[in-house]
Amino acid sequence: MNADDPRAAQSNNATGGGVQIITQAGDIVMESREESRPRAKRSRFIRFGLAAVLVVAAVAGWIADERDRDAQMADMVREGLALMPNLEAAKVSAYIAGGSSGEVLDGDSPPEKVTDVRSPHVDLKLGNVVHGASLITKASITFTRFQSLEPCSAEGGPRVFTADYQFAIPDGQLEVPLARPFTLSKEFTHEVVADKYDRFELTVGSRSRPEGAAPWVAVMEVVLEHDGGKQLKIGPIAVVDTGNISTFHPDGDQWVFPASPAPGCIEKNLELVSDVLRTPNLVVSKELASLNRTLQQFKK
Repeated sequence: MNADDPRAAQSNNATGGGVQIITQAGDIVMESREESRPRAKRSRFIRFGLAAVLVVAAVAGWIADERDRDAQMADMVREGLALMPNLEAAKVSAYIAGGSSGEVLDGDSPPEKVTDVRSPHVDLKLGNVVHGASLITKASITFTRFQSLEPCSAEGGPRVFTADYQFAIPDGQLEVPLARPFTLSKEFTHEVVADKYDRFELTVGSRSRPEGAAPWVAVMEVVLEHDGGKQLKIGPIAVVDTGNISTFHPDGDQWVFPASPAPGCIEKNLELVSDVLRTPNLVVSKELASLNRTLQQFKK
C-alpha cells in the first residue's frame, strides 16, 4: 500500500495539541504528544533489540567458527606430531663377534681369504614408538680414547690380517696414545619402521692387524643422523680388540695370558683398564669387563 492510499495510517499536527492518526481502516484517532512518546520509545526499543539480537547471533557464529578452526588446527598438529619419527636408543651393548671378511698376508705368499674375522661390535636396540618411519642416513664414531695394551710377551711374525669393517681404524693410529679425538663416518640407509624396535649393529676394527699386535682399548661415542639432519647421540662406549697374539687374547668370558708375562705388564694394563672404567655413564663391552676381572685376579 503506497503513501497516496487514503487508508494508510497518517499523522499531522493540525490541532496543534496532539497527533492525529488516520489508521489503515480509515479511522481517525487523536493522541496527545504524551501518549505518542511511549509508542515511539517502544518502536525504537524493538528496533534496537532486533539489531542487538542480530549482532549477538553474528558474534556467536564467528566464535563457533573460530572454535571449529582451532579444533581442526589442534587435530592437524596432533596428527603431524604422531607422524613424526621419534628415534631413541632403548638398549646399548658391545662385544667381540665374527662376521667380517678379510685376508691373511704371509710374506711373499699369495693372500689367503678368511671369513668370520672377529672384532668389536656395537649393538644398538633402536626404538621408534610413533606412527612415522625413521630413516638413518649416516653414522659417525668419535674415538675419545684409543690406546694399545701392553703385549705381555715378545711374540711376533710376518703374518698380517686385513679385514673389512664398517669403521676401519687407519694404520698407525696406535703408534702413540691418542692425542686428540678422531672421527670415522659412514653414509648408508637403514629404516626403523613405525611402532617398532630394531637392532642396528656397527663393526669396528683395525685396518690391518700384524702378528704380535696387542689388543687395544677404545672409548667412543656414536652419532646417528636421521630424518633430515636430526642426531641421536649414544655413548660413551668402551670396547677392547682381540689383538693378534696367540698368548694374549679374549677367550669367552676369560682371557689368555702368557705363562710368564713381562715384568710390569699386568700392572700397566690394569691401570689403563681401571682408568677407562672410571669414565662416567660408560657402556662397557663384555670382553673389557672380563679383562678387568682377569687382570684383578692375575695380580692377586
